[in-house]
Amino acid sequence: MSNATTPVSSRLRDPLLTRSVKKLQSPVGHKLNKRYACLSLIVGVLDGLAVLTLVPLTKALDGDTTIAPWMWTLLAIALVAFALRFFATMASYHTALDFIRAAHTTVGDKLATLPLGWFVPANTGGLSRLVSDRFMVAAETIAHIQGTIYRDSAALVTLLVGACFWNPKLGLVLLIIAPLALVVMQLAAWIREKASNRALGPSKELSQRIVEFANRQPALRAAGQSQVFAPLEQALEIDHKARIRELWVSTLALLLNGIVVQIFIVALIMVSADLAVEGALSPLETIAIIGISLRFTRTLEQLGSSFVGLDAGRIALTETELITDAPSLPEPTTPRLGDGSGNVELRNVTFGYGDKPVLVDVTFHARPGTVTAIVGPSGSGKTTIARLISRFWDVDSGAVMVDGVDIRELGTEQLMSRLSMVFQDVYLFDDSLIANIRVGRPDASDEEVFRAADLSGVTSIANRLGWHTPVGEGGRLLSGGERQRVSVARALLKQAPIVLFDEATSALDAENEANILAAMDELREQSTFIVIAHKLDTIKSADQIVVLDEHGQVSQLGTHSELSDVPGIYRHFWQQRKAASGWKISSGRD
Repeated sequence: MSNATTPVSSRLRDPLLTRSVKKLQSPVGHKLNKRYACLSLIVGVLDGLAVLTLVPLTKALDGDTTIAPWMWTLLAIALVAFALRFFATMASYHTALDFIRAAHTTVGDKLATLPLGWFVPANTGGLSRLVSDRFMVAAETIAHIQGTIYRDSAALVTLLVGACFWNPKLGLVLLIIAPLALVVMQLAAWIREKASNRALGPSKELSQRIVEFANRQPALRAAGQSQVFAPLEQALEIDHKARIRELWVSTLALLLNGIVVQIFIVALIMVSADLAVEGALSPLETIAIIGISLRFTRTLEQLGSSFVGLDAGRIALTETELITDAPSLPEPTTPRLGDGSGNVELRNVTFGYGDKPVLVDVTFHARPGTVTAIVGPSGSGKTTIARLISRFWDVDSGAVMVDGVDIRELGTEQLMSRLSMVFQDVYLFDDSLIANIRVGRPDASDEEVFRAADLSGVTSIANRLGWHTPVGEGGRLLSGGERQRVSVARALLKQAPIVLFDEATSALDAENEANILAAMDELREQSTFIVIAHKLDTIKSADQIVVLDEHGQVSQLGTHSELSDVPGIYRHFWQQRKAASGWKISSGRD
């Protein structure tokens, strides 16, 4: 997920995050939040009234009135405020807990509607941190900071109104300085948030490099770089500089807040002294007004700190909006039903990533029960074709047809039920072998699972590890070839009429190679088989070969015998692969 600094206009539109929070709340949570806000506002008014009672109390001390009624009034205000503060605190915690639950549900539901092409490391890298740490920070913001802002704002307004009634000159000073101070504090909070957002990118990069350093230890040690890993060192340096810069900017923002508050205090004391010199205030009243002024500025300072504290929650909500505002995969209102034939056709398909074209006017037809091999140089769009058939993205122009229907009219659920995908980047869950295979068809019987495992060679893995032994996050306890065997077992179990298969480009050991080839033969017999081919035997035995050039266009189309007899990309490709397959190291005695 990319990082974006919240613009000033957005901050002004949603200064307390109420709109952003409401998007992620349940209806019950929204009602709780309104109750929480109302209670906090009432408590703030009572706090302001309690401070304002200093005025009649000082007059009572001068002998103008009796002191007892005001003491009872102050006690009543304190008791009511205490009770309401308790209920406001309980409402705040319930609101925060509802937010966490509803936010997880909202993000989860949104992820289920996003195109598969969205799930790249740049977008998914911060998901785990978002739904755990960030959501917790946002909940703490709701529970502790929003209520403080409501309460302090109400207290400030109450003090301001009371001061205007008591002494218009003092009220005018408060009325002029308070809004200016709040604007400066908002500016300081925005500056601090901007610095924090700038540090997010280096922090995320550092996290990725640390994980990479841990996961790539075998390769790094083999290369003698287990102690010094340049990308990690560079990420540490960049993150350190970003943190130092953030610290300095944050310090300056807090200093700006402090200067504003001190100027406010000095101005109020000067006004109080001037009123005392003019005889408008008695000595006790002057002390009272200075006390009220100090309380006012203290509340204002707390309010400024609370606005700064909102930034942590604002970052979490901004990151969440990058997900919730991402365009969902369009779904047809009434999905069409295909003919169930397993027919796949690309009609004049053009597609690119941003402004970079990858496929241009690609057309071919994979008939039911046939094998179509896609070959071409690196970067020609072979994997992109498989992903477009899977609807990772929608094409820019043209159409991808499955079972005689444009996949945009099929609906994602029906399309996925027609496809099995065996790609090189296999992901296994941190669960048992049998559970990972059963992902292909959750309602399959144990006998069906074991048969798929036998055909794909997973049984030999189970004999070594056990059927119910967790394979680790991402299947890290298995080799790359073993993970692909599990993926093939899923495809065999699913028995989908269309199989998309991306052959491994790297060399597999003999056991993995034999098991995967045997499983491929089984899949070819029961499905329309579209393979991104790298092995000579796979290419040669295909019913149809689609040859892509470096520009993502179909250069040649036909069978092996047809294409190998004519000059072109395919014959050159075939000769290179054939020469490479016959290459061997000389013994030195030949």
